[in-house]
Amino acid sequence: MTNTIQKKFKVSSTQLLYQTCPYQAMTLFVSGPFLDKFLTNQNVFAFQYTPQVLGFIVLSCLISISVNFSTFLVIGKTSPVTYQVLGHLKTCLVLAFGYVLLRDPFNWRNILGILIAMFGMVLYSYYCTLEGQRKATEPSPQQLQPKEGETIPLVHLENGSARHK
Repeated sequence: MTNTIQKKFKVSSTQLLYQTCPYQAMTLFVSGPFLDKFLTNQNVFAFQYTPQVLGFIVLSCLISISVNFSTFLVIGKTSPVTYQVLGHLKTCLVLAFGYVLLRDPFNWRNILGILIAMFGMVLYSYYCTLEGQRKATEPSPQQLQPKEGETIPLVHLENGSARHK
């Protein structure tokens, strides 16, 4: 949908993100406290915010902004399928970094999931590359059409002899 909107209105991903951010922020500002109260039975405004907690909130906001920005860039330049493939790569990286940095143990389901996702990403990349090469070697329909004012002769003369097309 993002790619379609960008093409329809002829805007860049940054312009689209800039236009949608106020609406997203207002929606979350209004609905967030109610959802938080409903899900946790705690009032978000009654929490004691320390400087450390505020620092993590700001860090979370900055990470969220970069994720949104990269999402709009990826979808604007590629396709939603590519975005999904990148999402699976991100999940694999989160699991791998959790194992490396936090010593979070892997189980067979994590390993199998990562292997299946990586296999799918390799296949997707392979077929995208094949399609790109096929499109690069095929002449476009515009190249096959004669230019305005030109005609394709029914009889082509080569070395003084007629050859029919």
